[in-house]
Amino acid sequence: MRIRLNLPSNFVASGEHGNGVWYIGTQTIAILIMIAGCNSAWGQTALVGVSPTQATASDTANTGNGVITLGTENYKVVDASNFAVTTSVGQAEQSNVIQVGCQSCQTHGCRGNCRGGRGAAYPLGNLCAPCEPFWYASIETLFMQRQDGNYSASPSFEMNGYDFEGIPRLTIGCVPDCINGCELSFTGVAEWKQSGAASNPGGGIGTFLTTASPFGPDDISAFSNSTDQSQSLEARYWSVEANKTMVGYDVARCLCGIRYIDYQELYSYAAEDANTEGGITPTVLGSLTSETKNHLIGGQVGIDLLYPICRRGYTDFRARAGVFANFADMNFDFRNNLDTTLFADDDTITVSGLVELAGGLRFQVTKCISIRAGGELWWLSGVATATDQFRKQIGNTSKVRTGSDFFVAGGTLGAEFRY
Repeated sequence: MRIRLNLPSNFVASGEHGNGVWYIGTQTIAILIMIAGCNSAWGQTALVGVSPTQATASDTANTGNGVITLGTENYKVVDASNFAVTTSVGQAEQSNVIQVGCQSCQTHGCRGNCRGGRGAAYPLGNLCAPCEPFWYASIETLFMQRQDGNYSASPSFEMNGYDFEGIPRLTIGCVPDCINGCELSFTGVAEWKQSGAASNPGGGIGTFLTTASPFGPDDISAFSNSTDQSQSLEARYWSVEANKTMVGYDVARCLCGIRYIDYQELYSYAAEDANTEGGITPTVLGSLTSETKNHLIGGQVGIDLLYPICRRGYTDFRARAGVFANFADMNFDFRNNLDTTLFADDDTITVSGLVELAGGLRFQVTKCISIRAGGELWWLSGVATATDQFRKQIGNTSKVRTGSDFFVAGGTLGAEFRY
């Protein structure tokens, strides 16, 4: 079947039918391009003609109960009044918001100390909790021994030496603003004693004593060949101190203050020669007494350190060092069968020093109570001792000698209460 299209004459060229088809296709493509261009122009016109609209607050943000809602997201806010603010005097008021770092809790009561609350010890508690004033009291028993004190004026026997003696130490203090405080401490009374004696009816008990002009061997006859001899040496110590303290984070305490120390010694030496007549007495008797008193007053500095090793356990360190004016006094009395006597009495003022070192372990039983145990060492210098006044020589004692020094060593056991 043949289909014949009757087109207008202007669409079909004379001649071949193929040339007419090509012409129609060309016209169709041109029409499509024109339609696409018009559509594009219409789209641009539509976009330009749309003006932006502003969203209202009610569509995007809602406030209330410390929450801001923006779209589908919620954000928490804090009222500015809850933050610490600086007043005109430079102090920060306490806030309801716990800040991080100790610079943000420098209230008038805290002043940067940032303690962990009443009675709490580092590292327990919130470091930036408002600190509170506190008092503390401690009682310790010191088991101390006077060192370098063994002495004997006779080659025939010795004294038994000093023993360890129990010495109480009481301390009370307060820290009214969590940093600056004061404390009062008393140590004593410590009493050490050693003694010895020898007896021989046949005599022969000798002595280390010698004589210096104007005395001679006859002036110590009761000691040179004795039938009985005895000697004793006593030492007595106590001290009181008042200090200003500075506390930091409950792990360090520095102090400075004044201190008074009283140290005394008494040496007694007696002899009898029952085999020799003593003139007005049936025997020859001899006695020697040397007594010294040291009154030290001056200033000292110190530090106490606390280092945590577990939740309730700590190691601690204690140090004191002081320089004192020593008001020293000496009394010397020597007699030999009432025929020879020598008396000397003198006093002077000199410089003395003291160093105390201690270390131990501390256990925090409760927030208010802790117990500790440790060791302690004292060094006292520039004091007058009883045996140094004559140095085993009779006849050369007139001025008080203050060049002696000695150690006191031992252990401590005590408890501290804080509130």
